[in-house]
Amino acid sequence: MDLLDCLVETGLTRQEARLFVLLCSEGELTGYEAAKLSGMSRSNAYLALAGLTDKGGAVCIDGEVRRYAAVPVAEFCQNKRRRLDEVLAVLRDQMPAARQLVEPFLTIKGRDNIRDKMHNLIRQARYRVYLSLAAEEAADVADDLAVLRDRGLKVVLITSRPFFLPGITLYYADKKPGQIRLIADSEGVLTGEISETGESSCLFSHHQALVTLFKEALINEIQVIKMTGQQDEIANKSDKINKETTR
Repeated sequence: MDLLDCLVETGLTRQEARLFVLLCSEGELTGYEAAKLSGMSRSNAYLALAGLTDKGGAVCIDGEVRRYAAVPVAEFCQNKRRRLDEVLAVLRDQMPAARQLVEPFLTIKGRDNIRDKMHNLIRQARYRVYLSLAAEEAADVADDLAVLRDRGLKVVLITSRPFFLPGITLYYADKKPGQIRLIADSEGVLTGEISETGESSCLFSHHQALVTLFKEALINEIQVIKMTGQQDEIANKSDKINKETTR
């Protein structure tokens, strides 16, 4: 996601976002100057400047010729964060409670949606998390796993090299990038594939039979890894790091 994409996420149109960046770099500009420097038509530039002003990204400087200046970026971000927090508070407090879903299996599509679900499942865990995924995906949730570790929760991860995170139970195996297996608190399971370019789709369920099935599959995979003796290498590596950090 580039700078313009991020500004669009705050509620600006793409033209408003372009002019916001332009004003930040050039300082005060007239509508004519903004149009010339941005390559927009004058009518589009004036409309975008008016919209940017209405949305809190610019201020008008009246004079013989009206000029526009960008609101400082820090102030713009604080205003957006405050308003978003207000909106989220209303949603959280006033949204009706959801009825119990009859269908216990949900399909989550899209890379970003799946990543959000992974982060939320891990961060909201109360007791333990089991994961099986490649090093690339493990690195994406490393900070989340570190939070659970620091809270004293059990974290068991089967992943590929060279990923390493001290303080968790770690097993190495050949893992195909993009494959996700996650169990949180023995209550919810997320499984499927996440892709950089193709379609990403995962199944999420609280169905106890499915949770048990995947938990047993992970346990069996761990038993196979233990039979190879890899756990001794991992334990020795963990002990070495722990000793070095306590010196």
